[in-house]
Amino acid sequence: MVYIVSSEISMKKAFRYLLAFLLFCPYFSNAQHLWEVGAFGGISNYEGGMAPDPVWKESHPAAGIFVKRVMNGYVSYSLGFNYGKISGKDSNSSYSAPRGLNFQSNIYELSTQMEFNFFNFGTKSDRDALRISPYIFIGLSLFHFDPMGEYNGKLYDLQNLATQGQGSVAGAPPQYDLTQVSIPIGGGVKFNLSEKFNLLILMGYRATFTTELDDVGPGNYPDPAQLPTRNNPMNIYFADPTNVGIPGQQRGNPDKRDWYLFTGISLSYIIPGRMCPYPRSTRHPSIFTD
Repeated sequence: MVYIVSSEISMKKAFRYLLAFLLFCPYFSNAQHLWEVGAFGGISNYEGGMAPDPVWKESHPAAGIFVKRVMNGYVSYSLGFNYGKISGKDSNSSYSAPRGLNFQSNIYELSTQMEFNFFNFGTKSDRDALRISPYIFIGLSLFHFDPMGEYNGKLYDLQNLATQGQGSVAGAPPQYDLTQVSIPIGGGVKFNLSEKFNLLILMGYRATFTTELDDVGPGNYPDPAQLPTRNNPMNIYFADPTNVGIPGQQRGNPDKRDWYLFTGISLSYIIPGRMCPYPRSTRHPSIFTD
């Protein structure tokens, strides 16, 4: 009985120390601040069914904002919102040019990321810290996209047109969701400019779990006679713009997932305030007292 009570007390204390670690300070850190806020500016691009590799002339302006929690000179995590645009055309590739598809889409992303510095990174006043370091990151993002196709200068909602016969053609894939999850992964270099600002040069890929960023999914060319045209006859055009497809023939690569990426520069403002130093005897009364 004494052993059980003692174990429960130990677990409570361990939980309190963990809570203090997460909420108050990285307990074994000599960094001088806890939080940063900042903005990202750069370009966005995509890799997928219309681009086996990113086509840089299809790059578009991108921007974002974030808040970052600095755990220590090696680890931090952030929460941010990013916006970008992606696009692609079969005409960019001699291999896929005969298919004649095109798309563009907005990307709205809410992302949380863990950053890992190669070196102990900090400001001039941080003990034993360097003011430059390569870093890598990985995380989890929730994003929304809205693929559209262009015809005679006008944009059409490709998902709504069901260009692969979703909902009308037997054997067609199910309609895809416009809000999905991706895995951000990338890296770059951090520079401490002063006691107030950090600058990051970065490139980050997003691995998605869909082949439909460009509306070219796992489906085959549908039979035009089975596509409903009552609401919008443009679904026949965008299903096969150049009339090269044979109904039932593969339209896209079902095995290649789509990616989108952000490349650019982040500038963050260091919120004044020291982190907790190396462990001391001082304890927070609401956390460490029974």
